[in-house]
Amino acid sequence: MNRIAASLLVLGCGVSVSFSKTHKAWTLASEVFAAVKPAESDRSPKARVAAANALIATLSADEKKQLLLPFNDPEKQRWTNVPTKADDGGLRLGDLKKPQLEAACAFLSTVMSESGYLKSRNIMMADDLLIRNEARAVKRGGFGSANYWIAIFGTPSETEPWGVQWDGHHVAVNLTMVGDKMTNSPSFIGTQPHVFYLGKEEIAPMENEIAYAYEFMKSLDEKQRKQAVVAAKRGRMQAGPGRDGVTPEGKGLKCDSLTKAQHAILLKLAGLWVADLPATAAKVRMKEIDAHLEQAHFAWHGPFVPGSDASYHIMAPELIIEYTGQDLGGDPLDHIHSIYRNPKNEYGAKWLKK
Repeated sequence: MNRIAASLLVLGCGVSVSFSKTHKAWTLASEVFAAVKPAESDRSPKARVAAANALIATLSADEKKQLLLPFNDPEKQRWTNVPTKADDGGLRLGDLKKPQLEAACAFLSTVMSESGYLKSRNIMMADDLLIRNEARAVKRGGFGSANYWIAIFGTPSETEPWGVQWDGHHVAVNLTMVGDKMTNSPSFIGTQPHVFYLGKEEIAPMENEIAYAYEFMKSLDEKQRKQAVVAAKRGRMQAGPGRDGVTPEGKGLKCDSLTKAQHAILLKLAGLWVADLPATAAKVRMKEIDAHLEQAHFAWHGPFVPGSDASYHIMAPELIIEYTGQDLGGDPLDHIHSIYRNPKNEYGAKWLKK
């Protein structure tokens, strides 16, 4: 949600910082989200509506006004990934009581796949580690699991269009549903730190996003790899927040030259973002990507050595994926940003045309 101006006051310069890698529940939101298991649900339209109504039933009149927005409310396109100290849309997790947070967990884990929900939840948990900069021994405003928002656009329905937005630092998930159809375009997913501990469990929310990319690069022959590598240094994101409707020019390797094995690896990589959707919707979307993947370009920026400061993008008429590290924090391998879009179906646009 659009809190960019306030967030710029928080960020400061790109100074190397030091954080603990063991999660500490600084907020009630993180305590509840860490403890509550994802909903056991078929994630059908009926189940999604029931979970939404269960959350709504826990709210006061004022809280309902914050959560429930018109389907075409401008707030839908004001999402951002940066931390904030302001509030101008949606229901803030830090303002909710335990029963409401439990209902929010059940709702979010019903409108997303279990793996997609856990990835976003874990990124939110990671953000608690950024609340306190150990090098400066000060608490940092705008960070942490309390500063995430949920909004529902339209009336939850088994047949009519409605949407959900879950956003905060490094998470901006936009879901649009029309009956059985569902899209998560656009979605921003990032993390800092890249690896942390939740109790004794090691959590790496975006481990495969770089591992599969290296696997794809290793599968290319010398000629293909030369085409794929477009720059000696990491690139910048081109289709991030505030860039709705923008389809950057595809560069690098044209994917119509891929072998079946290479095609399968690249499809597996793209599937990491699609898998945030419930299984039925994800299957439909993966068939679409598979059918059009040969139209895509894959571009690699930076050295081709595991552990290097590199980035990549996949650009196609119906698919944008960008993955890049960030300098803020001192280690671009520990601070990751990514974007996923379907330019032909942003916010369910192709289903809403009359």
